[in-house]
Amino acid sequence: MKNGMKKAVIITYITIIIGNVISLMYTPFMLSKLGKAEYGLFSLVNSIVAYIYLLDLGFGNAVIRYNSKYMVEKNEDGRKKVNGMFLSLYLILGLISMIVGVIIYFNLGKIMSKSLSLDEINRTKQMFMVAIVNISLSFPLSIFNSIITAHEKFVYIKIINLLRTILNPAIMITVLLFGSRAFGMVVGSTVFNILLGLVNVIYCFKILKLKIKFAGFDKALFAEIFNYSFFVFLSAIAYQIYWNSDQLILAIFVGAAPIAIYAVSSQFNTYFLSLSNVLSSMFLPKLTKMVTVEENRNDLMRLLTKIGRIQYYICSYIFVGFVLVGKQFIVRWVGQGYSFCYVIAIILMFPQIFSIIQSLFATMLEAMNKHRVKAYIYLSIAIINILLSIVLVQKYQGLGCAIGTAIGMIINAVANNIYYKFVIKLDIKYFWMNILKLVIPTSITFGLGFLALSLFSLTSYISILMFGILFTIIYFIVFWIMGFNKYEKKIFISAVSKGRIKQ
Repeated sequence: MKNGMKKAVIITYITIIIGNVISLMYTPFMLSKLGKAEYGLFSLVNSIVAYIYLLDLGFGNAVIRYNSKYMVEKNEDGRKKVNGMFLSLYLILGLISMIVGVIIYFNLGKIMSKSLSLDEINRTKQMFMVAIVNISLSFPLSIFNSIITAHEKFVYIKIINLLRTILNPAIMITVLLFGSRAFGMVVGSTVFNILLGLVNVIYCFKILKLKIKFAGFDKALFAEIFNYSFFVFLSAIAYQIYWNSDQLILAIFVGAAPIAIYAVSSQFNTYFLSLSNVLSSMFLPKLTKMVTVEENRNDLMRLLTKIGRIQYYICSYIFVGFVLVGKQFIVRWVGQGYSFCYVIAIILMFPQIFSIIQSLFATMLEAMNKHRVKAYIYLSIAIINILLSIVLVQKYQGLGCAIGTAIGMIINAVANNIYYKFVIKLDIKYFWMNILKLVIPTSITFGLGFLALSLFSLTSYISILMFGILFTIIYFIVFWIMGFNKYEKKIFISAVSKGRIKQ
């Protein structure tokens, strides 16, 4: 299993890199074929679908937990029954999602009538009709992915994710080349998702020898599962409100084209998160062990600070580099008409730095079973985000939504740090003093990078790449002299000499 985990981690890194590269290459092609308005409608449908998926209620994690529990206990009959209960539950959720989808379908015209034309509303409804089928079938199929995870078949899961990352855009490109537009993309994506779901079903029954027994609902067990899943569900609601509400607000108050601008800006924020958080899992086992055995809080704080500093190096490198050449890259990538994405992307990315450098604090809370308060905070801030965005969007359009989201993220970071300090009793001052020491070398790096821009005419990918190489050298030299401590220099030397980071 240890070797399998290593392979799964490697495949995950490959998937992230390939996924981001494909997305960067694929997006301009898609925008050129669809145009802003059509792409905005496509993004809008995806945003609505994301909300309906909340009907999962966090049960996916419960499937994993209870399958694992019964496997350890060697209770095969209990596992058959619980899987039968979960499959029945997901079939019901699939039916409910279809009913909810149909209700939304018949009310889309009323909801979007102020900002979308009749033709745009009809095209949105066509895409959403296919999406309803996708959602209703995805619920019962999703249980099989969770069962595979419970069996710790991580390599298989990561290979499937890699195939999804490569093949889904390939299908979209093929659809567009044959003359279909957003509707064809939704159909292609739906068929592909169903096929992958069926592959998981076959894998479960043929390879894992899965057996399911329909024996009705165990009310006591269901209550236990629901209590376990509720705060996962609450966090999922907050996440969807946070990252999918802005496009809905734009659709209601502004129109389709601004949604496309905002969607491209959000895409850079997604890249930022995926690349910045890639190291977190390497430190997760050690952190979880420390929390479980209740080691000294000072030792825990030192480890969290070490991890936070490393996360800071990664996200500050990406963020400063984007501030310097992001606008030129966007213009070269998707055209002058999307240049304003640069401003929105920066507004969304900057507050994320606070979340990224404290990303393992959330894992620590789960290990301590104190994550419910964080879920309440996240949900409250998400609601504040919606209210701010509704007020600001009417005057500033997409920029207003971005500002509302950014303010919400900053409030969220402050509230969480108050919780960490006064309830969890962590030395938050020690953490932030260590992080603030890195602001000076970051500022110097930005200044030198800004001066280096005069050496380049950033009108091609090659010139942007050449600047990126020079900026990387500048960043490394400045931080080696002024930023990295002995531990950080040691893990860098270890990574270079042995190809891995020793903890």
